[in-house]
Amino acid sequence: MVVRAAGEGAVVFTALSENIDSGIGVVNAIAAAVFAFAFCWRLDQIRRAGWGLQPLAMMVAVASLTLAFVVIDESVAAVLNDNGFEGLSRVAFYALLAIGVAALVIVFFFPDRVTRERRAGWEALPLVASLVGLQVTMLVIPVEIRTATISEWTVQNWGFALFILIASGYLTYGFGACVNSVRKFYSTADGYLRVSLGLLIAGLGLLALSAVCQIAFVIVSATGVVRSPWLVTTNRVVAILGIVVFLLGISYPMAYARVQSVLANRRRRRLDTDLLPLWRLVTDAVPEVVLPDPGQLSPTTRLHRRVVETRDALTQVSPYLPVAFDYAEVGVQARMLRAAVAAMTSTEAGDKTSGAVRNLAPADGEGLEADAAPLIRLSTALLVPEDTDVSPGSHAEAAG
Repeated sequence: MVVRAAGEGAVVFTALSENIDSGIGVVNAIAAAVFAFAFCWRLDQIRRAGWGLQPLAMMVAVASLTLAFVVIDESVAAVLNDNGFEGLSRVAFYALLAIGVAALVIVFFFPDRVTRERRAGWEALPLVASLVGLQVTMLVIPVEIRTATISEWTVQNWGFALFILIASGYLTYGFGACVNSVRKFYSTADGYLRVSLGLLIAGLGLLALSAVCQIAFVIVSATGVVRSPWLVTTNRVVAILGIVVFLLGISYPMAYARVQSVLANRRRRRLDTDLLPLWRLVTDAVPEVVLPDPGQLSPTTRLHRRVVETRDALTQVSPYLPVAFDYAEVGVQARMLRAAVAAMTSTEAGDKTSGAVRNLAPADGEGLEADAAPLIRLSTALLVPEDTDVSPGSHAEAAG
């Protein structure tokens, strides 16, 4: 019974490992695509905004991480190992990860008493040491296990174990340094940026924990202290979660900006539609304020043009409106405006009155939507049927 139970447990563990391996493959493919897109985006940003240490570090990080996910592909790894030396794919993978993480340390560095340039110089020392260590230890690993999966058997070789310790040790240091820097930015951030930084901290922390699990597995397995195959599974699961959360943190500002842009465009299309009754009324009276239509316009540009044209027309109609318009209720203002437009467009010269030109319907605050708000209220009131008409003559009396 014990043997049977142990066998069933082994089958379950093997199935779990296979599922995790499949999940890793999917996540790696997605990550490679995302990082490739980010790399192209960074190149475009650098072309637009110019070079600098932080943009350069970000580009190096994205490029290195993209290539790292590429070289672990079986076909790419086979080409590297066949044309270089056995184990080159593994050295390239961890070397690219180390370079990418070192660049992330520079990107996320929180400047205090040390400049970003000086920190970059310091980071070169552990990076070079780890890269040299990876190359040297790979050369002393027996050829037959250089590309083997990490297991309790492979880590019995001291060269293999040292290789993994160097790689995981540097990743632990790099991810930990990133978490420390992002944590400082997080304490001063708010809004969507705080959410993004929180996701980055969680993702980087999980990746650091994954590296720690790998270090722990190598140590306990190489020394024979205790059997711990579960640490390998834990390492892989935590790494997958870390990559996913890190990608979410990187993508969140872009996704947030896109969602806000879509919502703002939808809202401004609605405001533009709501403004049409007022715009039509005043621009029919003052058609020269309408700008030429260039064709397709964004919702923001169209609403801005509509507000400008409406305000220009109201300014020209203002001499025909009494002072009472400025403090009247919006329903009364709508009736006064209809009467003023009628007076302005009257063909009888005697009906035309002349008063001071003034700005009407002041904005509710800063920004386009605040500028449009009082106009929208007036436009909405124009849709309400009139109970009583306000004649131009009564306006003149009120003004007097």
